[in-house]
Amino acid sequence: MADLCTTMMAGDLILLDGAMGTELERRGVPMNGVAWSAEALDTHPHLVRRIHEDFIRAGADIHIANTFACARHVLEPAGLGHRTEDYNRRAVRLAREAVASAADGRPVWIAGSVSSFAERGDRGKAPESAALRRIYDEQIGYLLDEGVDLLVLEMLAEPRISRIIVEAAAASGLPLLLGVTCRWGADNKTVIASTRGGGLPLTDSVLLDDLLPLLTGALNAAAAAERAAVGIMHSNFDVTDPALAMVARHWTGPRLAYPHSGGIKWPKWQFDQVCSEAEFAAATRRWVAGGVSVIGGCCGIEPRHIAAMTHALRS
Repeated sequence: MADLCTTMMAGDLILLDGAMGTELERRGVPMNGVAWSAEALDTHPHLVRRIHEDFIRAGADIHIANTFACARHVLEPAGLGHRTEDYNRRAVRLAREAVASAADGRPVWIAGSVSSFAERGDRGKAPESAALRRIYDEQIGYLLDEGVDLLVLEMLAEPRISRIIVEAAAASGLPLLLGVTCRWGADNKTVIASTRGGGLPLTDSVLLDDLLPLLTGALNAAAAAERAAVGIMHSNFDVTDPALAMVARHWTGPRLAYPHSGGIKWPKWQFDQVCSEAEFAAATRRWVAGGVSVIGGCCGIEPRHIAAMTHALRS
C-alpha cells in the first residue's frame, strides 16, 4: 500500500467516503437520542459493514470508522459508557472486514473518527479540559491499538475543545485530517466556525479566520504540520467555497473538503433537500480545481454521490 502521508503531502488526489450516521438512518436504523449513531455498532453491525463496502465499491480511498460518537463522555449519558472500548474497537474491525470483502486488492486506508460531538449534540455538555483530554487519549489509544492508518478530527469549531482534540491526535504520530465546521454569520457575509444548525444548541461562535490560526498553530507546536491536511467538514455547500479560500490563507499544506447536504432536526437527518449526484460531482470538481486534494462528503452523502464523484474526478 502506498504511504498515506507521502501521498497526502504530495497533493495527490485522495477520495474520502460519504456519511455513515445518516446513511444508517436512511436505511432504517434508529438514531440514539443521546449518542446518535454509536449504538448501531450493537444493533446493526452488519449494516455498518455493508455501508463501508458500498463506499469502497463507489471508489473511496479512505473509510472512516463509525467512532464519531464513541468517546466516553458521549456514551456515558446514554448508559453505554461501559461499551467505550468495545465500540471503538468494533467500529475499526467492521471497516477492516469491509475492506477484506470489497476492496478486491485495491489499496484503501481506514481512519478513526475523533470528534467534538457531545451528548445530544450539545458541546456545552463537554467535560472540563483535563478530563476531556483523558477521554480523547483513551479513545485514540483504542484506535491506535486497532491499527487505524490516520485520524479524522471532525466538527472542530469551539476553540477549547478543538485545541484539545488536535493536541491529543497529534500525539498519536498518525496522519491527520482536520475538519472545521462553519456557517454564515447573521450578516450572511461573515463565516463563523460553529456547530449550530437544525435545532442543535448553539456553541460559542468564533470567526473562522480566528480559529484557523489557533488550529494550525497547535499543529506546528506539536510538529504535526507535515502529516496533516486542513479543511472544511460538516458544512453546507454554499459556505464551503469561501471557507476553503480562508483555509488557503492560513494553511499551505494539503486541503480537504467534506461537506454535508440536507439538515438535522435532532436526532433525525432531513433528506428532502439532499443534493443530486450531478450537483455533488460538480461541486467536487470545482473544489479540486481550486486546490483541494482530499475530498468526500459527510451527512446526507450516499454511496451514489461518492460513485459520481469518483467518475467525475478520475475519469
